[in-house]
Amino acid sequence: MGLFTKKSKEIEIIAPVDGEIIKLDDVNDEVFSQKMLGDGFGIKPSAGNFLAPMTGKLMTVFPTGHAYGIKHASGVEMLLHIGMDTVSLNGEGFNIKVKQDDNVKQGDLLCEVNLSQIKDKVPSLDTPIVFTPDAIGNHTIKLLKTGKVKQGEVVAVVE
Repeated sequence: MGLFTKKSKEIEIIAPVDGEIIKLDDVNDEVFSQKMLGDGFGIKPSAGNFLAPMTGKLMTVFPTGHAYGIKHASGVEMLLHIGMDTVSLNGEGFNIKVKQDDNVKQGDLLCEVNLSQIKDKVPSLDTPIVFTPDAIGNHTIKLLKTGKVKQGEVVAVVE
């Protein structure tokens, strides 16, 4: 008994893009690295197609395409923020594939980003994935992997 049971409340988080997973402390922005917007991790993207890291409702889709807020059915809410100061590009280099209030499945395409077009115009392409403190509740984020990852690989769990 119990050999094949899995925590039913565990939410797997996938890498939204090929790249390198880094600890949130190493993200090139104080607001994120000091966890002012919540705990999580970062990824240094090496490709430009970004997928939904978890299933949920798109609560926020910035018109500039640089940030996406997803709320899981359990109430856990995350923010995917592509690059640092990318809001200043006013959408240049971003091709949004979803809209606010859409329901997305883990792995759905959120946007396409032309990394070579934007990389010299922003301080960093570091992409934090954070879980908002008021929506995380009693859950904890467990980073399963750092270093090089492929898009779609499970890299963290919310327990």
